[in-house]
Amino acid sequence: MKIKGWEKISGYTYKGYSIVNPIHNADETNYEATILNLNLPHKPKWELTVLTPEHKFKGYDDTFSIIVRDDENRSTINSVDKVRMASISIFRNTFEEMIDKLLDMRLTTASKVAKNSFYGGTTGIINQVQNAGTNVLYGSGSVSNPFTQSHIIQTLQTLQQQIDDYNTKL
Repeated sequence: MKIKGWEKISGYTYKGYSIVNPIHNADETNYEATILNLNLPHKPKWELTVLTPEHKFKGYDDTFSIIVRDDENRSTINSVDKVRMASISIFRNTFEEMIDKLLDMRLTTASKVAKNSFYGGTTGIINQVQNAGTNVLYGSGSVSNPFTQSHIIQTLQTLQQQIDDYNTKL
């Protein structure tokens, strides 16, 4: 079963995620497109794949499989029957739901990572501070880890004073 008008989805954008470069294989059983995240300057790429019922990996059901995979290899899959797949508005609604689901998955993962990095166990509160691409931990203020909260606060106060001094000179 061919998908008529597959090339017309190019440029469709939802929440800053834009479909580009729709293509298909010679048998027209595997349709693909790239999803660009226009919200970020480096525009990470996600993947959109639609497998027709005749695709060799589909098995024997009579549905199309729509797969959206993000740049961190998370994915969501929806099965859509032939009638629903023929409607561009239903396809768009399905695409939007899948984007929302992936964004929710990413938010849930980020929340878990933040929670795990905030509670540091025996060393007290540990936060990760990104500095020039490296992680710097602060917490207990041990010899191997001199960054305590008071040290960071003192550094921030010093920087603020330097900013204030500079602004008064102008």
